[in-house]
Amino acid sequence: MTLDPTELELRQDPLAFFVHLSRTSPDITTFRFASGKEIVFLNHPDLIREVLIERAEAFHKSDLTRAFAGGMGNGILLSEGEFWKQQVRLMRPAFHYKRLQGYAEVMSRFTQEMLSHWQNSEIRRIDEDMNALTLRVVAKCMFDVEAGEDREIMHRAIMLGQKVVGQMVYGWLNLPDWHPAMNRDGIRVVRALNEMVSRHIAYRRERGDLGDDLLSMLLEAQGQPGVELSDRQLRDEVLTVITAGLETTANALIWTWYLLDQNPAVKARLKAEVDSLGKLPGFEDVQRLPYLDQVFKESLRLYPPVWIIGRENVEALELGGMRLPPKTQIVMSQWAAHRDPRFFEHPDEFRPERWTPEFEKSLPRGAYFPFSLGPRVCTGQGFATLEYKLIVATVLQKFDLELARPAPVRPEPNFTLCAHGGLPMRVRRRK
Repeated sequence: MTLDPTELELRQDPLAFFVHLSRTSPDITTFRFASGKEIVFLNHPDLIREVLIERAEAFHKSDLTRAFAGGMGNGILLSEGEFWKQQVRLMRPAFHYKRLQGYAEVMSRFTQEMLSHWQNSEIRRIDEDMNALTLRVVAKCMFDVEAGEDREIMHRAIMLGQKVVGQMVYGWLNLPDWHPAMNRDGIRVVRALNEMVSRHIAYRRERGDLGDDLLSMLLEAQGQPGVELSDRQLRDEVLTVITAGLETTANALIWTWYLLDQNPAVKARLKAEVDSLGKLPGFEDVQRLPYLDQVFKESLRLYPPVWIIGRENVEALELGGMRLPPKTQIVMSQWAAHRDPRFFEHPDEFRPERWTPEFEKSLPRGAYFPFSLGPRVCTGQGFATLEYKLIVATVLQKFDLELARPAPVRPEPNFTLCAHGGLPMRVRRRK
């Protein structure tokens, strides 16, 4: 079959395709493939805000999102309506500000333990280190389990998921419904992942000494009247939190180390700020690191871990002057929106200093949405932000990281925005 030029371009480089589309097309536009699939692309903060905030009830997660995240079952990322609202009510207390202080101790301790294994001047796969660290943190904080014995299962599951989603992205949903069992290895990986989660749930239930972590909250909720939470749904929620919490934060960290290596003046200023603490950073200290906050926001602008969001309208409606029939597939790309020269001066440059209070006030809501917006904003945003800042500040106080492969590193748009080929870096202990 002969491919439409638009489809061919999208398959070859999805990120470049959406940037080009955003800079050459109207604020709302469509593109169609030879397969007949039509996608509506939103290219202005007003339209993005309308879909994600102002008329959020009129839009559900799209086929695109369900395909990307289908391995998570019907977890909080994909569910809709009253059932989703129940999930939010049950899970939100685990991410309350008051709980973050306890999580900070775990984040800091695990980061220091990771660094204790680093040898001066060795080359490390920083992508693997960040994935292992964030997996350990989320497993301990959310479910009070040590992830060591299950690390290989999670690693293999994530690699499989990235492979499947990568094929979907470059084939642009030409695959059938998301199916992890593309081969026998896939079947074994998914089965092992489900068995791992079910094992931890059963063990906690048998122990009977429920704590105040997320898993305990969900187990206690199962016995409450009016709560719809089967064991399968419980498993889906655990998988969603582990997978989403692991990949997004790990990739934010990976791209930050890359950006700091490529921008030595920024790295020098950030090192001076974290050194000024005079001690290892803790929960209260991250509030005293304003430049780290600017680096965080700018890193998420240039390399947003979630690089595209999909929605579909429940019923026929008008959006941006365009009449949309029910279940029209709509996409919004953080990768493209965050590079819009109408709202970001020198959009392709890494400039943390742009994030002043005045700039943030002037920025239209919908121009920057690394954690999404509106009712479906990421529940774990505060958790992820604290984790990121504590890890970056702790590592920078102890080590310098230098890229050990030729730049640039190519971003790979899978379920999250990965670094193609990983990120080997030489770690040098600071004196």
